[in-house]
Amino acid sequence: MRVVPCLMHLNRDYVYDGKEYELEKLLVIRNVAHETAALEQDIKDLIREERKVLAMANPPDIGPESHCTNPFTCEFYDVCNKPLPTDHVANLPGISGKKLEELTSRGIESIKKIPKDFPLSEKQRHAWECARTGKPWFGEGLKDALGELSYPLYFMDFETLGVALPRYAGTSPYDAIPFQWSVHIQRNPRAELEHHEFLADNSTDPRPEFVKTLFQVIGKKGSILAYNSGFESGCFVSLAEWLPRYKGGIEDIQGRLWDPLPVIRAHVYDLAFRGSYSLKSVLPALVPGMSYDGMEVSEGNDAGLAWGKMLNAEAGIEERRRLREALLAYCRQDTLAMAKLLEVLYEHARDR
Repeated sequence: MRVVPCLMHLNRDYVYDGKEYELEKLLVIRNVAHETAALEQDIKDLIREERKVLAMANPPDIGPESHCTNPFTCEFYDVCNKPLPTDHVANLPGISGKKLEELTSRGIESIKKIPKDFPLSEKQRHAWECARTGKPWFGEGLKDALGELSYPLYFMDFETLGVALPRYAGTSPYDAIPFQWSVHIQRNPRAELEHHEFLADNSTDPRPEFVKTLFQVIGKKGSILAYNSGFESGCFVSLAEWLPRYKGGIEDIQGRLWDPLPVIRAHVYDLAFRGSYSLKSVLPALVPGMSYDGMEVSEGNDAGLAWGKMLNAEAGIEERRRLREALLAYCRQDTLAMAKLLEVLYEHARDR
């Protein structure tokens, strides 16, 4: 009897009715014989090489490179990849392996030691200028970019959880369900920040209350700032499909979104970014003393896991309280961070 290799996986197109899973639609069985046949020889070769390595008296001397993170990040990554100085050439934004190898082979490890005629991208050239001057770089176009903003300003962030088995009617496997938002508001350039927040605290569908409470705060005019806003925008698209009665208001919010990320990418660089423009890299560089260090929840993935634990029926009152405070603190930090970053950007734009 010939065994046919098959793969069972969740059907991402399956829509849960909120009552009972239809397993014949939720689970999909796919014949993968064609794919496995193409891998048979590769697997044999790989096993042969692995046996050679295991038979060696000493492990092979292989330095850290792209294989440390591709296709997966090695669990021993930190053992081989020690922290590098902020001005190390490996921290050049968007540096390719070929260009990095060329620099290190020439004994160049510091960005400021890179020859002026060495081919660098525009962003890498800004990093080179920072290393040579010892100062952050702010571009001429920063003022015009900030001129797109209109008050009141809303600094918005929210958290989501995507689980394999859909929990609420109208959702599919791994749909990102928003359960928390934070908004800081600045009514005018001289106004103090106001803070508002929402966190679902029970197992009922959080989406209607999420949208309803957000609408009560956002208002009808003014720019809405969201860092790397593609994530928020995509979630709004899903919310409009799930809750069509809110579609008009959601589309209004999407039309007012303003993303600081591309502005910082185009007009700002600091060596402390270490080649990354993520909020967690940019924030401590431009707003010294403000970071996510020491926070119980400090990543988006952590937030979803913490929320799941908070709703667990077995969680005690004290644990629920602790997780709730940690979630609120994390989301609040994201929106406050954007407000503080904008202060720095405005300050430097005025100086130009």
